[in-house]
Amino acid sequence: MANASQKIRILLVEDDVGDALLAEEMLAEIKEPVFAVTHVDRVAKAVDQLRAESFGVILLDLSLPDGQGMELVKTVRQAAPGMPIVVMSGQRDDELALQAVQAGVQDYCVKGHVDSFQLGRALRYAIERKRIEDALRRSNTELAVLFRVSSMVSRSIDMQGLLADIIDTLTGLDMLHLKRQGAILSVEDDGSLKLVQELGDSSGFVEMYQSQQKGECLFGMAAEGGEMLVSENDLQDARHLSRYAGMESHGHIAIPLKSRKRVVGVLCLETEPGTSVSESVQKMLLSIGEQIGIAVENARLYEETKRLALHDPLTGLANRRHLDFVAERSLARARRDGTPFAIIMLDLDHFKLYNDTHGHSAGDQLLVAVAETMKKEVRETSLVVRYGGEEFLVLLSDTEITAALAVAERIRLKIQENTSVTVSLGVSWTKDGGRSLSELIAAADAALYQAKNRGRNRVVSAGPGKKMEGVHV
Repeated sequence: MANASQKIRILLVEDDVGDALLAEEMLAEIKEPVFAVTHVDRVAKAVDQLRAESFGVILLDLSLPDGQGMELVKTVRQAAPGMPIVVMSGQRDDELALQAVQAGVQDYCVKGHVDSFQLGRALRYAIERKRIEDALRRSNTELAVLFRVSSMVSRSIDMQGLLADIIDTLTGLDMLHLKRQGAILSVEDDGSLKLVQELGDSSGFVEMYQSQQKGECLFGMAAEGGEMLVSENDLQDARHLSRYAGMESHGHIAIPLKSRKRVVGVLCLETEPGTSVSESVQKMLLSIGEQIGIAVENARLYEETKRLALHDPLTGLANRRHLDFVAERSLARARRDGTPFAIIMLDLDHFKLYNDTHGHSAGDQLLVAVAETMKKEVRETSLVVRYGGEEFLVLLSDTEITAALAVAERIRLKIQENTSVTVSLGVSWTKDGGRSLSELIAAADAALYQAKNRGRNRVVSAGPGKKMEGVHV
C-alpha cells in the first residue's frame, strides 16, 4: 500500500456528471490515503488514458454510451492487464455483481448505498490485492502456489469449496507433508471460533470445534495472538489442550487469517508427525492466510449484502424481492406435486391513527412487534413478508384453506394479545398451484378489503373460486 504522503491515482470512468462529482466528493473526504482522480466519460477515452498514464486503480461505471456491462470490463482489462477495477454501478443486482467478480473485478459498489469510508475501503482492498498478486508473479515455485491460492480466493464470493481447492494445491508441496484434511474457523464477535469449512476431519474434531474460544488450544492461540503456530506432534505438544476420542498422532499448522490487520479466522492444516516448516514456507502460508482472510471477510460482507437485498431493514422479514423468488419456487413445486398453497395478507387496523397518536418511532416498534409475533405463529418453512407499509404476507406451502384460516386466526389473536392493536386478514389459496402469485395476492387483498368493510379485526377467506367466505370474529 502507498505511504500516506503518496497520492493514489484513480481513473474514474463515469458519464453521469452528478455521479462523477459525488464520487469525487466522497474520495476527497478520505484523508489517508489521498486519492488523485482523473475523470473520463467514455470507455474510448479511458483506454487512451490507460495507454498514456499509470493509475493505481480504476473506478468504473458499467453503463457508458460506448460500452456496457461485462464487455466494458473486458475492454478496460485488455487496455490495462492486471489493473485493479472497482465497479460503481446503479444496479443493486447480486447476479450482476457475481458476473463482475467472475470477470476479474475486485469489488462491486452500488450507487446510493456506499459512503466514503466503504468506497475508500473497496479501493484500498483492490490496490492491496493487486500489490500481493504482483509479488506472487515475481516469486519462485513456493510463491507460485500462493498465487494459485490467491486466484481461488479472488474467484470465491463465498467459502463453499474454497478449503478443498486450497488443500489440493498445497498437498502438491512435498516439503509440507500435508494430509488431505483441514479446516477453516472464523472468529465470531464474541471471541468464539466457528467451524465454517472442514475437509476430511473426524466427527470428534468437528464436535470439539463447535465451542472453542480465543486463547484455547493451538487454534485459539493463533486467533488470539495473530501468529502462525506449528505443532510437529499434537499428542506431545502442551499447547494442544483439546483431545477427542480416537485422536491419532499428527502435526498441525495454525495460520491466522487476517483482514485489515484483524484476525478474522484460522486455517488449520494437518501434517504427518514430525513435519517441520521452513521460514520461507511459513511466509508463504502467512500470505495465504492474508488472502483467505480477505475471502472470509468478503464472504461475510456478501452474505450481509444479500441479506439486506432480500430483507426489510426495519423488521428483518423477507421483502418483495425475496417473496417473488420463494413464491414462484413454491408454486412450481405445488404444480408438480399437486399440493395446496395458501397466502395470508395482513393489515394493521387504524395504523395511521396509531402513528399520529404515539409517533412514528412507536409505529416502527409496533411493526417490529407484529413481525416477531407472526414469525412465532407460523412454521419455520413458512415465509413471512413485509409487503409494504403496515401490510404483511405469509406464504404457506402444502396448506389447505382450513389450516390457513386457523393460522390466520391464531396470528390475529396473538397480535391483539401481545400489542393491544387489532389486525385484519385476508386468505387465498390454490389446490394445486394452478393460480399465479399475482392472482393469489389479488384474491387475498380482496378478502382483506372485505375484512375491513365488515368491521376490521377479523379473517376473511377467498378460496380457489370467486366466492368469498367470511370468518367472523
